[in-house]
Amino acid sequence: MQIQEVNNTIIAIKNEPSKWWAWGLAILIALWSIFGVLGAAAAYYFADSGWLEDLDAGPYPDEGTSGEQKEWNETNEWLNSFENDLNSIYQPQLQLQFSMITLFAGFVACFLLFTRDPHGFKAAGIWLGIIAITGTILQYISLTKVQGLYENIPGVDASMMTGIATGFSIASSLTCYLSIFGLIYIAAIRSKKEEQITESGFHK
Repeated sequence: MQIQEVNNTIIAIKNEPSKWWAWGLAILIALWSIFGVLGAAAAYYFADSGWLEDLDAGPYPDEGTSGEQKEWNETNEWLNSFENDLNSIYQPQLQLQFSMITLFAGFVACFLLFTRDPHGFKAAGIWLGIIAITGTILQYISLTKVQGLYENIPGVDASMMTGIATGFSIASSLTCYLSIFGLIYIAAIRSKKEEQITESGFHK
């Protein structure tokens, strides 16, 4: 508590950091977690809805040339494998499970931050750690499956393409995680109560 005297009137000023450092971070975590679950749920729904099964190569060209029949067979085979390849790359079921874990950790962190509990920022760090771990697992699975697809494309250097994809993936993830960590760290520092407050010009 800081006491100031203005125009012979004593004013008590409560020396506390702004609550919005904690509340703003809590809002960010809540939005991130909720939209993460919604996105994962949408991906899981589309993967499980069977809408890809409606895609077909059309009727088989019985009276077509051998080239047309060969093209139909290749197209039909690609469409049949496309759904399995898509699911194996993006892992919608695993994404949904990870997003639910992240949502639970996010709600715990939000509750502690909104109540301005001293452990709120530690909970936010745990939430970020869960995102980093689950995101790394999904990236590893996706990049492994993508490499297999590149190897099946004639004339494509699979190792080079996988290396480029891996580089971009790691760079974007590190940028995102480090930015959020920096925000959590700054908010935690600015939310600490100062033991010694510099006296203002009103003090005599």
